[in-house]
Amino acid sequence: MSSLTSVSVGVLAAAAALVIASADAGAVPRFAARNGNECIQCHVSPAGGGIRNAYGRNVFERVWLPRGRKPAGDAWVVRPPATDGSAPADGSAAAEEDDDVVFDPEINEWMVLGGDLRAAYIFIRPDEGATPEAEPDVTSSFFLMQADLYHAMTLNRHVTAVLDVGAYSGFEAWGLYHLNVEPATYDLMVRVGKFMPAFGIREVEHQLFTRERIGLGATDRDTGVEVTAFAGPVTAAVAVLNGTLGDTAFDTHGTSRKAFEKAVAARLSARADLGWIRGQLGASFYFNQGSNQASPLLAGAIPSAMAGAVGQGVNEVRAGGFLTLNLGRFTYLADLAWVRDNFYSDQLPTLRGYASYQELSMLPTQGVDVVGTLEFADPDLDLLDNRTLRAGLAVEFFPWPFTELRAMVRRTWDEGSASGDAWDLVVFSHLFM
Repeated sequence: MSSLTSVSVGVLAAAAALVIASADAGAVPRFAARNGNECIQCHVSPAGGGIRNAYGRNVFERVWLPRGRKPAGDAWVVRPPATDGSAPADGSAAAEEDDDVVFDPEINEWMVLGGDLRAAYIFIRPDEGATPEAEPDVTSSFFLMQADLYHAMTLNRHVTAVLDVGAYSGFEAWGLYHLNVEPATYDLMVRVGKFMPAFGIREVEHQLFTRERIGLGATDRDTGVEVTAFAGPVTAAVAVLNGTLGDTAFDTHGTSRKAFEKAVAARLSARADLGWIRGQLGASFYFNQGSNQASPLLAGAIPSAMAGAVGQGVNEVRAGGFLTLNLGRFTYLADLAWVRDNFYSDQLPTLRGYASYQELSMLPTQGVDVVGTLEFADPDLDLLDNRTLRAGLAVEFFPWPFTELRAMVRRTWDEGSASGDAWDLVVFSHLFM
């Protein structure tokens, strides 16, 4: 494990040195973390992700994000264009910057369309083959990573219906009931339907160790009720869910199917902004009673001969903490998730593991972002030589509104892989609306 430890310490030391050296850099808003805010700043969903709200689609994506834009001091709302083709009456710089944008997601005053389209080229090369004599199995393929179409319908001033249909990732469908009719410092929202529950930091990369490996992958939406409260800098969310993985439509598992046996997810966060530095600190908790599936993080530690014993029942606990910090052009994110599965069968021991994700991003200029990532996963705390470390470096470029070009290279050190460590390269085009 010494090699993994030395690499981890080296990456973290370099990240710390970059932050210290750039304390005087100026800030340009980019993500909610850079503003010390929640993801609902740009999304309809209280937990983030999916269709964008009016600020996200009309202001952030058009004015603040792309390369070469010059946000005006009043660029917080996009005023409707003049119907006679003349220049905007207020002569705002924000309106002039949007002259080349022909896409309008607002079908009418109550329906909005949106979407995400990611097309990629992926190259993966392990250091070794499956056997000592074999050559490494190289993966080289174009891949449609995401093709999601979003719909949001405002039924009245307090109710919104959202539908998200994905080519690979299934769908989301939920109704959102909100107390206030306009964005406010204090609000109460109730979401009912099928959605991704709030837990930790909802990163766009669903294959992260802290997402897919703990049961929060692209197809792991759940059905239930979620209540989210905003009180100044504090956000709290609690959900009651079926506790199923893999887009399962109906809850038919459980030990006797005569008890309640549901899952509960909770997330609590607090934000602070001191002007020169801003951030967020939070904790998440998840309990699933009577599941019939082991956590994806721990499933590899279960012998295939014992797979049937898992179906007798599993009580799963996830607990985690997360942190975001912004200092000038640098933003740091950290997410930690601990998982425990307690099996009803006496043939299986209790399994415990954890996963972590760290990210340091730098904004050298508007429309360009450089991101360094570090992930770690230990799928069984009682075993040695089964841990995985993955470090990555990505460059993101936003040349025009609704357009992202991204290149990422990663190195994986996997103690439990038969093919050894690996390099991977991912280059993709992302269109978002």
